[in-house]
Amino acid sequence: MLTIYLARHGQTEYNVQKRIQGHIDTPLTDDGYKNAFLVADRLKGIKFDHIYSSDLGRAFITTQVLTEKLNLENRIVREKRLREQNFGELTGMLLKDAFEVPNFRGNPEFVPENGESFKMLQKRIVDFIITLEKRHKDKTALIVTHGGCIRSLLGYFNRTTLKECVSLNLCNEYIGKFLIDKGTFISYEKLNGI
Repeated sequence: MLTIYLARHGQTEYNVQKRIQGHIDTPLTDDGYKNAFLVADRLKGIKFDHIYSSDLGRAFITTQVLTEKLNLENRIVREKRLREQNFGELTGMLLKDAFEVPNFRGNPEFVPENGESFKMLQKRIVDFIITLEKRHKDKTALIVTHGGCIRSLLGYFNRTTLKECVSLNLCNEYIGKFLIDKGTFISYEKLNGI
């Protein structure tokens, strides 16, 4: 069985501006660093065998803050499959403007031009997690990733419709604990902030 502690990256400038980030990065805000410190406080005392981060800067910097604050050996594995959804041509748009794009809002099948759908994101992240469980049996992993990845895993785990999980609101201090055995999600516990 694999135990995963899944955390979201700290707040960024685009989070504040309510813009779509996708695969681009904007810096963490001061509150973003505070988010990381609060997550670290919540994770104190847990022994992590493996540490994974999205390869995007906002998640990787959050992971670096966590490893430093938790006095963990800096052995972060940057993983491209943990990236946020690729929003293609919608990247950088204000959310309110993107919601005006036909078929975008709440539609997990919608594929932006040069991007990927929420459904495609879910397949990517679930496949990665199942591969991870096969590789790290009976271990504990910390994974720092993005809101879309977390929503897709919660939807998969809770067996909710893709449409329902797209609309979950996650804070930048979110932490969830997942237990996975033989490719099956055994249990889920929210430790911090939806």
